Amino acid sequence: MGIIRAAAGSIDGMYQDIWREFFYCPSLEGDTLMMRIHKTTSENSGNNGNDDVISNKSVIAVNDGQAAIVVSQGKVISVFEEPGEHIFEDSEHSGLKGIARDFGRRFTFAGDAPPITSRVYVINTKEIMGKTLESEGPIPIHIKDPKTGLSIDSSACISGTYSYKITDPARFYKFAGSVGERGWNNRYLSSQMDSEMKTALQYAVYKLTNSGVRPSGLPAFTEKLSELIKENVSDKWHTNRGIEIVSLAISAITSNDIGLVQDVQYAATLAGKSYDFFEITDEAAIKAGVWRCVCGAYTIENVCPLCGHAKI
Repeated sequence: MGIIRAAAGSIDGMYQDIWREFFYCPSLEGDTLMMRIHKTTSENSGNNGNDDVISNKSVIAVNDGQAAIVVSQGKVISVFEEPGEHIFEDSEHSGLKGIARDFGRRFTFAGDAPPITSRVYVINTKEIMGKTLESEGPIPIHIKDPKTGLSIDSSACISGTYSYKITDPARFYKFAGSVGERGWNNRYLSSQMDSEMKTALQYAVYKLTNSGVRPSGLPAFTEKLSELIKENVSDKWHTNRGIEIVSLAISAITSNDIGLVQDVQYAATLAGKSYDFFEITDEAAIKAGVWRCVCGAYTIENVCPLCGHAKI
């Protein structure tokens, strides 16, 4: 009797799960990046089998700005990125061989366990906008110009915004993993991505200023600054998370090097120099009252205009 009941349970469970099912990807709210979706059912519907089993030839409807993936036993087996209705083809578990395999496994578990756990996830592929890019305080910069003899420390504060999107849904799922009913939100990534963008920003500023661009000249190089930031993070984000930067805009750059340079130039003029910058060991500069602060700035004032330290 036990064998008969198991066989009956296997057949009953199998037939409950062979109805063609319909999966609709709803609009994702706000910053939701990924969510599991369930098949559409009604009281009069016959497809009321196991919700973790997706029947062959089932229909998955995808909206604009979305992608749907089918995950079987933790592995992505299908990706649908184009909007419209898609037919799920499960060649491995369809046909007579698939039915026989299904029946055998169900029989092994006394008709209670499905042979495969399959789920459908919808992933947001729209552009996620309004991400803040801002340096945490001034970025320290050392200005060195061998032609004029300038060797001085400065800093710059930079702010802007950037946007990103998921371009590889399967890779993003591997990064994010399975999610619950509440979905996977952008806030889970925000802190890490913002920190990585700040690091990339410092790298970009270093590259530009090291090539001779003064901090006060950075506003003329915002496009190059953006390129360097993307260069630093895009490959890593795509490889590890399936994400790419879409746009990056620098909105404000403030620098204090203008006052420092003018201060040094003024001191040089008082010292009777024909060049803009000089070494602090120069006798004429010393006579003119130029001193170097502990922060590296040159000045003739009693208080450093860069850090506020008083002359010792």
